[in-house]
Amino acid sequence: MQRFLFICLSIFLVTLSACSPKVVSSKSSTTSASTKSSHKKIDKIYEEDLSQYLPKYKQLNEANDTLNAPKKNTKKAYLTEEPMHINKKLDAILDTISLKNKSIRYANGFRIQIYVGNDRKAADDAKIYTYQTYPEIYPYLSYQQPIYKVKIGDFLNRMDAERYFLTIKDYYPSAMILPDRVEIKRGILVK
Repeated sequence: MQRFLFICLSIFLVTLSACSPKVVSSKSSTTSASTKSSHKKIDKIYEEDLSQYLPKYKQLNEANDTLNAPKKNTKKAYLTEEPMHINKKLDAILDTISLKNKSIRYANGFRIQIYVGNDRKAADDAKIYTYQTYPEIYPYLSYQQPIYKVKIGDFLNRMDAERYFLTIKDYYPSAMILPDRVEIKRGILVK
């Protein structure tokens, strides 16, 4: 049994050593000859002419000629030429975006609520006060039974609302700034 194991082990080692790669020093001429032959094989595989894909550069003389050429009057050319259109599809997309943006009338903003109560005359007085004191700000009167609310302004940002709020607070102490949907066109006019 031991003899059988010894024979199997020796056969295994012999086959293992026969399959291992041979190490050759890099200084030998056989290695350089084998690399040369492999390069020749690669060159034979890639015989396709790829020069058409290389970038083309102007010759040095051509480049100097273009630099030294007299400059044309470009102002007149821009004035007489029609506008450049990069892409008609892009123009169509930009037009639809523009139309969509023009159709947007409301945005999130702020209004100042100056009156809340159930007296119609007091609500009308608050509205008239706004017309007389701040003609650039539009007042809004709303009624939900039994309460009247007067809100003023179409402020796109809170800082604009704060400016008016300080002066209104003296006359209407219960005034407060509330977030609301405002008209963009009127919000732009508020200064």
